[in-house]
Amino acid sequence: MRGVVASVEGPAADAGAQMLRRGGNAMDAAIATAFAQCVTNPLMCGIGGMGVMTAHDAATGETLCIGFWGMAGSLARPDTFTADLVETPRGRRVRGERNAMGYQSVMTPGFIRGMADGFRRFGSGRIAWKDLLMPAVRLAHEGFVVDRYIRRWWDLDPWITGDPPAEERMRVTADAARIYLKDGHLYDVGDRLVQEDYARTIERLADAGPDDFYEGQIGKVIAGDMAAHGGLFTADDLHRYRPLCGEPLWGTFQDLTIAADGPPGSGLLVIQILNILEGIDLRALGWNSPRYLDVVARAMRHAFAGRFVYNADPRFTPVPLDMLLSQERAADVRRQILEGRDVPAPPAPAPFRGEGTTHVSVIDGDGNAVAMTHSTRESSGVVPPGLGFTLNNDMASFDPVPGRRNSIGPGKIPVTGGAPTLVFKDGQAHMALGSPGGGPKVNGIVQVILNVHVFGMSIEEAVRAERIHCDSEPVMVEESTPDEKMEALRRLGHRVERWPYAARMAAVLRNPKTGRLEGASDHRGGAGLAVVE
Repeated sequence: MRGVVASVEGPAADAGAQMLRRGGNAMDAAIATAFAQCVTNPLMCGIGGMGVMTAHDAATGETLCIGFWGMAGSLARPDTFTADLVETPRGRRVRGERNAMGYQSVMTPGFIRGMADGFRRFGSGRIAWKDLLMPAVRLAHEGFVVDRYIRRWWDLDPWITGDPPAEERMRVTADAARIYLKDGHLYDVGDRLVQEDYARTIERLADAGPDDFYEGQIGKVIAGDMAAHGGLFTADDLHRYRPLCGEPLWGTFQDLTIAADGPPGSGLLVIQILNILEGIDLRALGWNSPRYLDVVARAMRHAFAGRFVYNADPRFTPVPLDMLLSQERAADVRRQILEGRDVPAPPAPAPFRGEGTTHVSVIDGDGNAVAMTHSTRESSGVVPPGLGFTLNNDMASFDPVPGRRNSIGPGKIPVTGGAPTLVFKDGQAHMALGSPGGGPKVNGIVQVILNVHVFGMSIEEAVRAERIHCDSEPVMVEESTPDEKMEALRRLGHRVERWPYAARMAAVLRNPKTGRLEGASDHRGGAGLAVVE
């Protein structure tokens, strides 16, 4: 068996499968899939975006986290938006949404150098850089049909985050409106979206190489456009940009070893929640019983309560990992949960419920593995002239108030999502998984791991199963959750609401009984799955 590719977008998984069929490895497949995702989900990810991957080389045993996060430009300051702060029902916002759309919402993009770094460190060497990009070029030239999943999230994502609607953001620049609006409105289900400018840009990157985005012709267009419109990063910021590569954050759960991204990403939350739940007989509580959900929700809530209190870009602010991941801390929280006491923890400044982004997971037949999450947040609406892609709007991920852990600073990375997770068993890559979308993806990852390793589900069953999300109050349950279960949770002391989103998981598992690779891509998303024998 050559491998399995699971992606959130249906058309993108085939790009990765093509690389596996040609003798490529997990990283080759992940990069090809990621570029195809940029084309087929262009308002939620793209080459103007950022992300993070956790990658494993079976031959050497090396596991690394490559953080190709967006970084605030050198012109960004803690008080960039303070004069325009206003109080709203959703909390403190920036008047005119300058941090969420338009040129000042854009951070220095990391996607292209992230792909180049992954290719250099973990690529098979059997497939050229150019060949990895060609499926995306073809998709952009030929177009793709907008499906229900893509259209739903173009509409729903801003409603969840409070950012401006996609249609409004796509009117920021003339090129965005020309490419992404049809008769003045977003493309609808069944419409074919052709992106000729994007195809030419990716083709240039294929021929000229990834550095062209930062130091060549593409970079000149981007930097010139930013300078002309008051953007916060410069040509020098592009030239200097480098991904952050290093050890992942490690954790354990039962006989599993967990690897995920460290601060400022969200892998810390995955490991914290699993630390708390280890030692509780979850199977005895019964899968998704009210008491099981009560325990899991309280563990989630505790981890999330400290997210904006402790997490930060560690290059600027120390993060107390030893304290947060200590078994003593987890045991204390666990004891309070089992005694029925609320865990005292400071509240986060705002719920973490952004749903933008995408994800790809790959394990190949040799045991190499990649979990990659990447994003433009929701896109700024800035399309540099003639290039055909939207730049990110990740400045909105910062706290616009100066003097806080997640406040703006030049070169800084905001507290962010991510959480691409690899699970190891007996020294082998056993699972690769992740999802788009804020806090729900963290809790989705945890629940899929529990479904497989506590309750013995197949990966397909584990991904399809009903999930909850809890980052503060209330506990969010899926729309299919019975009223009786909601009432039972209320009797256990929770506020409970239905929520239209419970992550969109993309996962690959090495079946512990058969040794075969199996994959699942969430029916809540675009269900992209490719199994290559």
